[in-house]
Amino acid sequence: MPRYFFDITSEHTVRDEDGETLPDSETARDAAIRIASEVLPVHSRQLVQTGRVAVTVRDERGAVVHEVECRLTSRSGRAGAG
Repeated sequence: MPRYFFDITSEHTVRDEDGETLPDSETARDAAIRIASEVLPVHSRQLVQTGRVAVTVRDERGAVVHEVECRLTSRSGRAGAG
C-alpha cells in the first residue's frame, strides 16, 4: 500500500515526516478532510490572521496529490439592506 504525508499549513507549514499507509489517493483525500476538520478549531486564530489553513497531501515521491484548504473571507455590507 502507498504511503501519504499530510502537511498542515496555517501560519507556518508543519511537514508530516511519518505519513500513513492508505489503500489509495481517494482514501488519503478523505483523511485530509478529516484532519482539516480536527485542526481547524486549533488553528482558528491563525485562520483569522492569515486567512488560510490547509492540509496538503503528498505521495511517497513528494508529489502533491490533494489539498484541503479552509479560507476566511469577509464581505462588507448588510444582507437584505434596501
